[in-house]
Amino acid sequence: MKNHEESCAMKDAYTAYGEIWSDVYDEYAEALNKSVENARAVSFLAPFAKNGTALELGVGNGHIALPLSETGASVHGIDNSERMLAALRAKNGGDSVTTYLGDMAKFDLGTQYDLVYCVNSTFSLMVTIEQQIGFFESVARSLTHNGRLVIHLSYPYTADFSDAGVYGAQRTTVVHIDEQRAMVRFARHDRTQQLFISQDFCITPTGSRMIPFKMRYVYPTELDLLAKISRLELIERYADWQKRPFDNASRQYISVFRKTL
Repeated sequence: MKNHEESCAMKDAYTAYGEIWSDVYDEYAEALNKSVENARAVSFLAPFAKNGTALELGVGNGHIALPLSETGASVHGIDNSERMLAALRAKNGGDSVTTYLGDMAKFDLGTQYDLVYCVNSTFSLMVTIEQQIGFFESVARSLTHNGRLVIHLSYPYTADFSDAGVYGAQRTTVVHIDEQRAMVRFARHDRTQQLFISQDFCITPTGSRMIPFKMRYVYPTELDLLAKISRLELIERYADWQKRPFDNASRQYISVFRKTL
């Protein structure tokens, strides 16, 4: 374990994401009861593929791609972690998803898709503007004429970072507690760079583990501007996968883009 953690620490949380998370990803999702949310995501995404082609950016080990493939869509997925892709392929039905080892910030698979999607705030793992612009440029090349891009992000909630005093830019949050584990997040807010930098401390009967996070949050208007640079325009925005209206109380947002006509 020590050597694994040391090798991950030498890389940033984006390039080492799969190495850090691959062996605990399913357990983490189970603890946070992600299955219901994932099923709603698949129901939202399926009509855009319309038995056509779909590409997931940051496919991980297939929480969304595998059930989406069962709707009749031909699903492809790109991830920068071979460990994550190997975990996907090892799952029941894993061979139904065509996988690529690559970087969602810059890719060209030589194929155009009816649907390209990036969910669970995976977009925010790209922590530079250059990466995020590269993402949109790559997507624009990869969409069919009538294709759709769907991005699912948490709305940046910074109110509980006071930004006052020595410790004002930090907070501690209990993420989850049950009979088997406790998860606590220690986070720091870098307001000038729009970054959340955190460590998730997971405690189980077999031991404890620190899991690093680094995310660059974006507000909806900034996301729309980044898309516009690559000639993509917003056509729909919702507060959740059930298509509730996006408003000032929303804690997440789902955006649907198309190529500029």
